[in-house]
Amino acid sequence: MRRSVAILVVLLAMQFIPCGCAKSPADELIELLERRSGTIDTISYACTTEDGERLYREEFEIGFPDRYRYWFYADSGGVLSPINFTTQSGTDFYRIRALSASSGEVESLEVETETGIPPLRCTGTYMSLYHLIGNVDYFQSIISLVSGGSLVVSGSEMVNGVDAFLLESAEDLDPRMLIWIDKTTGFPLRKEMALGKERVVVFHYQDFVENQPYAEEPFPPDALPLFSGLGVPANETVKDGACRVIDLADAPEEAGFSPLVPELPGFELATVYVRDPAASTLTEPEGSISFPADFRELYLLLRNGTRQVEIREAPFDAEFSYYTTSMAALSGAYLTMNEFFTEEAGGASYTAAIDCQVMRLVLGDIDLMVTGDLSRAEMEELAIQLRQLSTP
Repeated sequence: MRRSVAILVVLLAMQFIPCGCAKSPADELIELLERRSGTIDTISYACTTEDGERLYREEFEIGFPDRYRYWFYADSGGVLSPINFTTQSGTDFYRIRALSASSGEVESLEVETETGIPPLRCTGTYMSLYHLIGNVDYFQSIISLVSGGSLVVSGSEMVNGVDAFLLESAEDLDPRMLIWIDKTTGFPLRKEMALGKERVVVFHYQDFVENQPYAEEPFPPDALPLFSGLGVPANETVKDGACRVIDLADAPEEAGFSPLVPELPGFELATVYVRDPAASTLTEPEGSISFPADFRELYLLLRNGTRQVEIREAPFDAEFSYYTTSMAALSGAYLTMNEFFTEEAGGASYTAAIDCQVMRLVLGDIDLMVTGDLSRAEMEELAIQLRQLSTP
């Protein structure tokens, strides 16, 4: 009897001893996002956007790492009017956009077919969806923003009956942003951006379906019938991004420099591209730039299943700065964080925004830019390896 009482006293006392093992909401979120990274091959979902009195609907079908279909509609009382259809397969891109006059009336359609687009994600054309959700890059970008203090996990709330983490942008950042992330899937359920005193844009995410077969369809598709009800003319253009596949052995001769070719655990070099930006017809600015003689870009694509890493390498010239037109920075993103790695990592610049990450560094005579499905730590390890490869 005395022994039982002693045990009971010990157990009661233990309830009042601080454990120190409770996880913070931020730790719980990071663990969830780490666990979800790399588990998604395909995803489809929808997003409804409220912008004042305007209402829009977006629909996504994504087959990682480089295929998607995207529909964008104006919603007028439940009646959907198509504004944009975009699809990509590898470095080929097709888009139809409804162009409106100053009165708001749709007056024509712009139909673009683009081939050989530069494979850097989340800016420019390649994988440029604003809400690119479900790949490693998405999960790891949120982790970086939370770890770096740009996003703060401020609590939990229910969103349409689903338990969610509530994330808020740091107090010194503008515009103000709130994000509710599902505690089970790691996907966003709702996002709010305050773009002015009177303007708050609200995104509602729904209908997530993971790892269903990505429907194979002809590319480019016959998508014009989707817009037939508008009764407006279509203007078609064909553009060339001037990227072409080469053998790695031919890279020094094709590009004019010997590339740095890293080895990432689990990844294999899938494709090498060389690009002459002066020959590109993607945008007018590229056609007006005076490039150094024989200036070329190399793109290395590394694959691990549906994970992909894109590395751009080009000659460095202190008097000529060029990062592929419209792909220069994540400065247009609404929430970013930036840091510089150590000298061991070449002093690389690392930037994370919601849905994407980018790393830049100059090593000797080579200017590098990296995007893709890596964590911040893996980006830094890659920078260290690249610096070692550049050292004689």
